[in-house]
Amino acid sequence: QTELSHNLQQLSEKARSTTEFIQRLKGMSDKVTESCIEFERLVAAQCEALIQAIHDRREYLLEAIRMDKDTKIRILKDQQSNCTGKLQQTTGLIQFCIEALKETDSAAFLQVGSMLINRVANTDMTWHQEVTNAAPRVSPIVDLTLDDASVLRAIDNLNFIQMKPAKDGDERLPAGEMLDDHLISNTTFTTSILSTNTVINTSLLDNTTMTTTTTTPPPSTANSGIISIPSSMPTSLLSYNFNENNKTSTLRSTKSNKSSSSSSSTSISLKMNAFRKLINYDESISSPQPPAIIPQDCSAENNSVTVAWQAPNHSFVEGYVLELDDGSGGEFREVYCGKETICTVDGLHFNSMYNARVKAFNSAGEGEYSELIGLQTAEVAWFTFDPVLSGGPGSGLIFSNNNSTVSVEGWEHRVALGSVGFSRGIHYWEFTIDNYTADTDPAFGVARIDVNRNKMLGKDEKSFAMYIDRQRSWFQHNSVHERRVEGGISTGSTIGVLLNLERHTLSFLVNGMPQGSIAFRDLYGVFYPAVSINRGVTLTMHSALDAPQMDYF
Repeated sequence: QTELSHNLQQLSEKARSTTEFIQRLKGMSDKVTESCIEFERLVAAQCEALIQAIHDRREYLLEAIRMDKDTKIRILKDQQSNCTGKLQQTTGLIQFCIEALKETDSAAFLQVGSMLINRVANTDMTWHQEVTNAAPRVSPIVDLTLDDASVLRAIDNLNFIQMKPAKDGDERLPAGEMLDDHLISNTTFTTSILSTNTVINTSLLDNTTMTTTTTTPPPSTANSGIISIPSSMPTSLLSYNFNENNKTSTLRSTKSNKSSSSSSSTSISLKMNAFRKLINYDESISSPQPPAIIPQDCSAENNSVTVAWQAPNHSFVEGYVLELDDGSGGEFREVYCGKETICTVDGLHFNSMYNARVKAFNSAGEGEYSELIGLQTAEVAWFTFDPVLSGGPGSGLIFSNNNSTVSVEGWEHRVALGSVGFSRGIHYWEFTIDNYTADTDPAFGVARIDVNRNKMLGKDEKSFAMYIDRQRSWFQHNSVHERRVEGGISTGSTIGVLLNLERHTLSFLVNGMPQGSIAFRDLYGVFYPAVSINRGVTLTMHSALDAPQMDYF
């Protein structure tokens, strides 16, 4: 009876303790609800603060655009005022000269005649320098783009971090901040480690702890100022936030362990080793060393460059970031991100020196940049006709001679485009008339990528052209033709096209001589060499030519 009473008393104590534990669990359920509501409020407030920061930054950026607009308008108004003043002075001189020509007194005219002749000749010369060859001092196009890649990447990386449990009144710290103290006081270490391992492995497999940033290449537009990357190259950047945070906390706990006693340090060391094994953690991982550029494998051809590098020694690498400047010594920008060690970048500017650098990254962070390598693109552009840009197989165009010669079967005009586009620099190319009949008007010039390919060049707002027959030529844009110039073409004639994007002008030559004055001005954007022909015309395009001197314009 005594033994039974003793056992019943112990069992009763355990039942009472269990009842109290159940009551505590019920109370914790209410506390969980309160804690989650409070945490939701806190997260909402933090997100609102981030949104407000974005709004503030937006206002700053919009104000910068307005200031740029005001500056450009002021410069254009100043230039307009100067040109207006020049025009008024010239108009006054013309009127005065007309009145002088009406003078019947020969002696009076002789007194001012030589002076007027010199004045008119000088005005004509300065007019050529100040007005005829003048170009707008600023571009009407906003030559800026919003770099939001880093912000989007930061938003993708926005996530929670595990907090260390704390008693009432104690400050809650990120998990691992005081991991050694937690291990010392935790008598159920094995259980807590196993549960922690489960959470870590799950989170590493969960997509929410891993961000993937993909760079989508823009359409291939040669020399358009937009760098394009071949779509076949991998462009994913993986960032494992948990490993990096866990590494930092583990290193801190290791340092704080040095002040513990020898026996405690040994115990903690064993437990930490077990912890590392459970989460597959490698403390030796650090940011990678700079990659090494391989100069003999780097090259530049036409308006593309190829950069090759090798992985850094004794470094774990998950990927690389390749950066290029703008070809004029400007800021670097990312053009490739992936695991490959060679990359070709197309669509660059001609006659430009591009500097390239590369860095490696892993879960511990990004390494230092490699040494710079400079790659010079071709001084003059080499290109041919592009059958795809010209409309493909259904266009009716017939290409031969490695896409340098073109003809067409039908009577309707068809537009053929060159394989590269230009947005800056001075470029010159020629067409040789291989076959020509008298009842057709071929048109030569430039066009934008979205030109109407089923009309004569110059019939829409996307093209600028000169169409010519055996006797004369006209300049044409948006179906408006003007400035008839005598002199035509025949079989064997040569048509030269001079696109000067430093002055934003387009000029034409026939058999090496200028065909009129400057045909078009204020050309901004990306332009492709273009020609429109119909049945009875066969011509060949010649590129990579030096631009002729046009000082007499």
